[in-house]
Amino acid sequence: MESKRKYHIIIGSKTYFDMSLPEFREEDKVDTFLDLVKLSDFSRQNQRKFEEHAKTLIIKNDNYHGIVEAAHDRLGALIEDLTTDDAEIYVHNPPRILMKYLENKQKLSLIELDAKSEKYEIKRNVDMFVNQIEDISLHIIGQHLVIKEISKSLWYLTNIKRDKPYVIMLYGNSSLGKTELVREIAKSFFSGKYLEKHLSMFKNNNYSDYFFGNMPNRRSLGFDLMERESNLIFFDELDKCPEYFYSAFYTLFDNSEFKDTTYDVDVSGVVIVLTSNYQTKEEMQERLGLPIFYRIDKFLHFDDFSCDTIYQIVQSEISRRKSEFEDKLTVDEVYAAVSPVISTSGENARTIKYKIQQVIEELLFKDIQRKLDGAK
Repeated sequence: MESKRKYHIIIGSKTYFDMSLPEFREEDKVDTFLDLVKLSDFSRQNQRKFEEHAKTLIIKNDNYHGIVEAAHDRLGALIEDLTTDDAEIYVHNPPRILMKYLENKQKLSLIELDAKSEKYEIKRNVDMFVNQIEDISLHIIGQHLVIKEISKSLWYLTNIKRDKPYVIMLYGNSSLGKTELVREIAKSFFSGKYLEKHLSMFKNNNYSDYFFGNMPNRRSLGFDLMERESNLIFFDELDKCPEYFYSAFYTLFDNSEFKDTTYDVDVSGVVIVLTSNYQTKEEMQERLGLPIFYRIDKFLHFDDFSCDTIYQIVQSEISRRKSEFEDKLTVDEVYAAVSPVISTSGENARTIKYKIQQVIEELLFKDIQRKLDGAK
């Protein structure tokens, strides 16, 4: 019987790939792709015949970044050059060009090929839903309408299966709890795992390779989506992202599969949370444009903090930091000193934390200040 290579395609996170590998014995010789590439290059440079062909080969997804761009065009042939005819090959998140190559080989019955993909789910424990929402509301102070509306979305996502992504926009002034809400959703519904990208970092054309995957040996959005650990994606500060990247979002928001020049990624059922500092939906329509605006499923506005909310956050922040100063100060002392410098409106979480920090430092410094003054 003719020998055939056996390819095992494993699509998902690095953890999922590692868990999907068989338990190799100590005596098993297991080679890694990049190590063999280096040995092959060394043999060629020294005009020697390459004889280290692998019987068992592991190809991790970041290995594709360790070879030159030109090598991607013949990635399938390169793997064959490095392996025996009956090799067992474990491939993590193959680029499109490799996947097409292997599928064609399979059609010709030249190889054996199987594939498995990580399953991503929102937690669907209906009985625990109320407790999960209560946990979220404990950490997001003063945004009752937001909590109510996000509860509707999460209940919907808990009870149905979607093909396309579900896109939520959190908007309003900064430091009102938008990022904290994403983290709480992740903790309650996605085992604390999510893919996070800060779009304010993507300032110029140099980042287009990331969004569109123009360089196959570089990290890209498609690459990151392939190895995500959950179906929650967080894009922070969409308003800071240059508009020439929006076409990547058109594809991502509106399809069950995301394609860049290197990868085909299943994004069915993904929950995408966006944040921005826009103040109104009308401003959003004008700045983002209708193609993006109408691909967003839900808009949640974060209100500026009321006087009561500011009071609650001040109390919560002082209590949270109690362990820092409790052997020298009381909570009441800190609150009494903080109250005069906290406004009844216009504050946010960042300004409140900053003012509390300054007050704690000032109070702690008083003793040493008296000693310094007495030494003069």
